Amino acid sequence: MRVQSVPLKSVALPAEHGGWGFTLEPVLLGLLLAPGPATLGIFLLGLFGFLARHPLKLAYQDLRKGKRYPRTDLALRVGAFYLFLALSGLLLAALTAQGPFLLPLLLALPLAAYVAYADAKNRSRELFPELAAALFMAALAPAGALAGGLEAGVALGSFLALALRDVAALYYARTQVLRARGASPKRYPAFLALSLSAALAFLLAQGGLLPYPVFFGLLALALYGSYALLRPPVPARVIGWTQMGIGLLLVLLTAFGYTQRGLPTALLGVPSLHRLLGWALVGLAFALSLWLLFRKEVPRAARFALGLYDLNALLGLLYLALGAPLSPHPFLALLGVALAHALLRRPHPWPGVGFFLLGLLLLGHG
Repeated sequence: MRVQSVPLKSVALPAEHGGWGFTLEPVLLGLLLAPGPATLGIFLLGLFGFLARHPLKLAYQDLRKGKRYPRTDLALRVGAFYLFLALSGLLLAALTAQGPFLLPLLLALPLAAYVAYADAKNRSRELFPELAAALFMAALAPAGALAGGLEAGVALGSFLALALRDVAALYYARTQVLRARGASPKRYPAFLALSLSAALAFLLAQGGLLPYPVFFGLLALALYGSYALLRPPVPARVIGWTQMGIGLLLVLLTAFGYTQRGLPTALLGVPSLHRLLGWALVGLAFALSLWLLFRKEVPRAARFALGLYDLNALLGLLYLALGAPLSPHPFLALLGVALAHALLRRPHPWPGVGFFLLGLLLLGHG
């Protein structure tokens, strides 16, 4: 869709993996910890509030110059639509909340003001504005927890888990992106941030403020990040997607930790979702196999579909961790996913073969 030759996508969607991750992680964690209409409202508030920033920033930059382009009018309309959806989410949360969900957001307002100031000065890509933005978005997790009626200790723990992850991830990702661009930044701040995040998570877990799975997740991040910093740099796109995956894993580990403590989180529905998704993905694997056998290249849709199999394998491991009887079910799914990932990088016809083997393994464990 285009408005006067202005692509809608360029105005409506920000091209930044980090921003997506720092937004989706806290709202998803809130939904997992306390599923319900109030946390759904927080999800809408966070997601569309984040999306509104990009078009409104474009419009502000144009109007500040005293000019009005076709892009300006489109950005204002898109920004207004996003703000409407964000405010609708806020209203839903306000009408259904079981606790003082606005308190974490009000406490984080100085961070939001600093981010807005940095945006106006075109300094939002600097380290401290990015840290402030990530920590402000992390406040959506305790807002969701309180809106769902959870106690203050759980709300605080959800924020601390994300805050530790955000600080470590930002130092690491910035260092890696600079290296990918050919620069030679100092690496010790990233090493220090990764190590301290894991160490603090351990101390907080010892004190009962965090579940131990959060510590194990941050320890894995520290080990992986430290190893990657010693290796040759990888493209920025790979860094962004990797960080989003690690962020999702930490969200699941945090929710899993509170589930172990007896909290009735959304993870209790994992067994049913895993079975339903698993059977659906069996047929999709064979269909993708046939499709790829007739194509010389691997389209983006196939790579995106493989992410669903990653999710299914992760759900299977969570199913086991939640006390399911030990079976080869999730391990066969992991083997199939690993084969598909490996063969997707090979020339034709190996990608199609990879999805065929994946389908066989999923069928076998069903």
